[in-house]
Amino acid sequence: MLARIFLGSCVILLFVAGGVYIWWHSAVPTYSGTFQTGVKHPVTISFDDKARPYVIAQNWEDAYFAQGWLHARERLWQMEMFRRAGKGRIAQVLGPSGLNTDIELWRAGVPELAQRLTDNTSRTLHHYIEHYTAGVNAWLTSGANLPPEFVLAGFEVEPWATEDVYALGALMAYQSANNKSNELLRLALQKQLGDEAASIFSIDRKLSPTDDDHLKTSHFTDRIEQINLSYAVSNPRLRAPSSGSNSWAVSPQLTESGKALFAFDSHDAMDLPNLTYDIHMFVGEEQIRGASVAGLLGVINGYNEFMAWGFTNIGDSQDLFVETRDITRPGYFKDKNGWYRAPSQELRIPVKGKEDYALTLVITKNGRLISDEPAISARWAPLESHTQGLDALYKLNRATSYQEFMAAMDEFVAPSANVTYADITGRIAQRTIGLLPRRGLGKGLVPLDGSKPSHRWQGMLDMRQLPRLENPQSGYVLAANEPFHKGAPLVSADNATGYRAERITEYLAQNAPHSIASMQTLQTDTKNLQATQILPRMLKAIPDDLLTEPEKQYRTALVAWLDEPYDQADRVEPLLFAMWYQNLIAELFQKNLGEALYNQLLGRTYLVNEAIDRHLLMTKSTQWDIHPALVTSFKTSVAYLERQPAMDWGGLHQLTLNHAMSGAFPFSEVLLDRGPYRADGGNTTVGRARYSLRRPYAISGGATSRLVLEMSQPIQAYMTAPGGQAGHPGSRHYNDQTQDWLDGNYDRIPDYPDSDMRTIQLLP
Repeated sequence: MLARIFLGSCVILLFVAGGVYIWWHSAVPTYSGTFQTGVKHPVTISFDDKARPYVIAQNWEDAYFAQGWLHARERLWQMEMFRRAGKGRIAQVLGPSGLNTDIELWRAGVPELAQRLTDNTSRTLHHYIEHYTAGVNAWLTSGANLPPEFVLAGFEVEPWATEDVYALGALMAYQSANNKSNELLRLALQKQLGDEAASIFSIDRKLSPTDDDHLKTSHFTDRIEQINLSYAVSNPRLRAPSSGSNSWAVSPQLTESGKALFAFDSHDAMDLPNLTYDIHMFVGEEQIRGASVAGLLGVINGYNEFMAWGFTNIGDSQDLFVETRDITRPGYFKDKNGWYRAPSQELRIPVKGKEDYALTLVITKNGRLISDEPAISARWAPLESHTQGLDALYKLNRATSYQEFMAAMDEFVAPSANVTYADITGRIAQRTIGLLPRRGLGKGLVPLDGSKPSHRWQGMLDMRQLPRLENPQSGYVLAANEPFHKGAPLVSADNATGYRAERITEYLAQNAPHSIASMQTLQTDTKNLQATQILPRMLKAIPDDLLTEPEKQYRTALVAWLDEPYDQADRVEPLLFAMWYQNLIAELFQKNLGEALYNQLLGRTYLVNEAIDRHLLMTKSTQWDIHPALVTSFKTSVAYLERQPAMDWGGLHQLTLNHAMSGAFPFSEVLLDRGPYRADGGNTTVGRARYSLRRPYAISGGATSRLVLEMSQPIQAYMTAPGGQAGHPGSRHYNDQTQDWLDGNYDRIPDYPDSDMRTIQLLP
């Protein structure tokens, strides 16, 4: 009897396993065949050996249709989360776990911006978006199985509408403007540390409203945690690109070929599937090629038959204000001449399995209220525009002259970015774009008192007068998330450290003439300029008489490493330097800040760098004596390495590519995730492999797309990316590029699809 039960159970398990296997692989896309769709004329889609598509269409309507069809086929789960985030509708399908994210996105104004983009887009672009969404829906109604994420999450996909594309555009604009948490964190630090914080974190004590006794540190840390739910860096459900990147262009006078060179690599959260989807579209002699984002037509960073471009995040387009309430009259706030009633908006957020959540949005004279206690409002520049939509990106993709490129740049409301440019005539250029505020007082580093009109924005900067540079005498332009123009107008005072930009400048100036190979070498360069600049000061603080013999040996190793300070996986010195820095942070801040605030500080690497590195590099003494902490943290770091004598940088600095649904069911990590991989690079290297100080030294972000071009005719292109083109974990193209990406290998991209490529036909 028991034997029969056991045998029957085995048979059932085999049937279940077989069914799961068939279901799992039935949704894996194929790369050949013929499909009846809604195109006007036949479209040919060829795929190279990494499954990059080359779309050949007779008109742009069909080309964008094919792009929508491909995005839905390979990235439907990404697209679904993107559009729901842009519309504040995550909880509608994921239930209460997504509600707080929706609330923060509504308070930030993301769905409102999506509606404005919808209202302000031209008829021409809207026409193409209709064809793009028709392509998405053609795949949805094709009878193909949905990707496994939807089965696991337990909901069906609604048809795509044009407003979903605008929602994704709004989400991307918001993800590139993420310094609200920095402002709140500085205010919390000043509240906790007093005047000492002002000297460490560049806080203007005259402008910071910290004298109010009801403003407690816990209020700020709680609000920071909630606000972070609306940002991709903290929330895996929102992994939209944020325009962090390196980009540079080299003029013909500095190249071997006599042609301009262009290089770009975007820095985003590293997950599976990869954030970007490479695509190449051809309509007659016209081309649009590069890294696309599922849910948005065209490409974000890339090239066409005439020029190349890349976006690098810069520009502080949002500010916070601490408001004073009238405790006797709800909805009233203090102004210079008394009290005013702030208008409000009532809305309902659908929540799966629950009643709709009622949310009241309060709009003060300084923007939307994003916190009730304390009352803090936020103003975001793109919401000041009432006339511009997504046409700028469309016009950029199709521009075939420098004048058309500049005209498209004049229309960009968001993101605030430095855009690097090169074309086949040899011209190189760079300019800052995006709608930015003309501030009253302050530099946007800390929330201001909202009751004072002098603190408020004084209008917007003229986008046509933002910094720009064309064919400089140096022979190159570059951007690495830092302002390339330090004077007026103020673009941003809250930026990345300058180490990557300094290293790019150093390399371009010292290694001419340049080539495709030298550009690839620079993109993967791991020289640690942070160590070059601050490590000598750190070493000076620990003389030999304070060290044991093993500690002296490690100190000597660091001194020798400074001759060639590269963050290589097989070296121990990068680990010792990173660990020393991490332990120094703990010595300086952990006890004084408390767990919650210290944890928030660790989440803002640039802010930590700005505080510690600036003080280490100051020649004059300050009241902030960090020498004792340097000694203690060095000894702590060496003690760890003594216990782990075989440990090197790659032993802890590793990349694991996680899927958003990882952990949702048993053994999901095995099916969905890939890695870990040992990796070179670090937080401050050009070959970016960043990690959060909260989770040292696990890699969380880096180059999700690398592109190197020689601006000849036709343009010679080389690309690589982590992960792969396919979104389905069962596809061989799910993770077939990662090892090449780790090794710094690039694929030569054909000028036109080869005849021996795998091919799909879309038919009317």
